[in-house]
Amino acid sequence: MTLTNALSKALTKTRRKKLANKIFDHYSGVVQRGPFRGLQLQGDSNVSRGPLALKIFGLYEHQVVEELSAAAPFGDLVNLGAADGYMSLGPRYGNLCQRSICFEMTKQGREAVRLNAERNEVADTTIIRGIADETLLDQLHKENVDFSNAVILCDIEGAEFDVLTSDVLNAVKGAKIIVELHDRLMDGAEELRQALIDRIPTGCTHRLITADAVSFAGIEHLERMHDLDRSLVLSEGRKVIGEWLVIEPE
Repeated sequence: MTLTNALSKALTKTRRKKLANKIFDHYSGVVQRGPFRGLQLQGDSNVSRGPLALKIFGLYEHQVVEELSAAAPFGDLVNLGAADGYMSLGPRYGNLCQRSICFEMTKQGREAVRLNAERNEVADTTIIRGIADETLLDQLHKENVDFSNAVILCDIEGAEFDVLTSDVLNAVKGAKIIVELHDRLMDGAEELRQALIDRIPTGCTHRLITADAVSFAGIEHLERMHDLDRSLVLSEGRKVIGEWLVIEPE
């Protein structure tokens, strides 16, 4: 990468975060639209601040939110990679589920989820755990998760190919599973993806969903913005297009 390209990229990322911070502060961190409307977010969590504006307007990973909404109401949301709690606490706050079980490997992330759960008065139905590893099934069994009435949302930055073993997928059969795929950023991408698909138990269907353009229609704040700034706000800042594998019982 040339110096000019590097500077241009850095300035673009800085501008995007500045716009996101401004919108986040304008609405005091409260989600304005969608199923998570009213959820209050903590701005200083362990995730990038770039997508904060998308979260405020209920547009962040809208494909995933639609999948969660389509499954509602359900008992437990098991979120592997809870980050700041947007995807784990939002469904609980919006009464899509009865309980949220959050796995987050970083201490800072777990603290952010805890604070957000308390702030949004869902702490009594939120369980916070550490890294999702080989003890995952034991931990879920201890929490008496009914997989026939649960959704598992997995976003663990490439570790999905190690954590979602045949034993795990067979044990949780009956749950709806939504897995963000990170293979395009890894060596042996095609083999990793196919091996995961091959592990899907019989009696389950699977499909891929891909990130698409986000509509800002009807959001006055965005409609009044300059085209260039609005484009930055609507960007999730991904290195490659977002993809999710959805596994469901037939």
